[in-house]
Amino acid sequence: MKKNRSMTKTRRSGTHLLLRLLMGVCLLGVLSSVYILFVSQREYTRGDAAYAQVRTLLEEQHETELRPDSVSEASVVAEAKQVDFTVLRQINADAVAWITAEESVIDYPVVQGKDNDYYLNHLFTGQKNKLGSLFVDYRTPGDFSGKSTVIYGHNMKDGSMFASLTDYRDQAYYDEHSVMQLYMPDGSYSIEFFAGILADGDYEFLRLEFDDDHDFLEYIGELKAESTFQSEVEVLAEDRIVVLCTCSYEFNNARYALFGKLIPVD
Repeated sequence: MKKNRSMTKTRRSGTHLLLRLLMGVCLLGVLSSVYILFVSQREYTRGDAAYAQVRTLLEEQHETELRPDSVSEASVVAEAKQVDFTVLRQINADAVAWITAEESVIDYPVVQGKDNDYYLNHLFTGQKNKLGSLFVDYRTPGDFSGKSTVIYGHNMKDGSMFASLTDYRDQAYYDEHSVMQLYMPDGSYSIEFFAGILADGDYEFLRLEFDDDHDFLEYIGELKAESTFQSEVEVLAEDRIVVLCTCSYEFNNARYALFGKLIPVD
């Protein structure tokens, strides 16, 4: 009888110990999740703040240049979107452009590195951060003189960087946001979007070079046929195209790529 009671107590003790261990493991899991969330949120905050500082610096510099008494406040506001690449390249010599989308968070400098890896986790200011930077494929000319120039950027959970690109899967969103602005040292451009596709990142689905005009236009036709939205923008053989590419989450390693033609702004 005593032996049975002893065995019962031992079992209860073992059960209690197991429960305590399981509770400890659960508590550690919760604390780890909270810590990871905290670190993640801190990176978002620091990254967003760094880009906000770059925007502010450019705006202040431009206002200073336009501030003579003869210049009206309206003129300053109208010119606010111009980009001083001398100032920008003092922060980062890799700066090649600035891209802006109205009614969107997209308002960032664009860089080009020596590879397609560094700027995946480095801000424009050089800080290591998961927001990374918007960057041009290193295999193409940084002045956008190539037939096709690709700009990569992360799809961040806080909606920053290129997160809004996946909204172009909806026709209504495209209809309201069919153009972005691209500023380069040689002038300002519009990007008129004509196609957006969902693709598998495990395969090379973006083309950077073409055999001839026929090959180029055939590619444009394929993109329009696969596009998640319909567009009336016509792409001619002499046009240059810009591709904005980001991650998407419909399936493993999914990508969303938005295609537009580059048009100089007088």
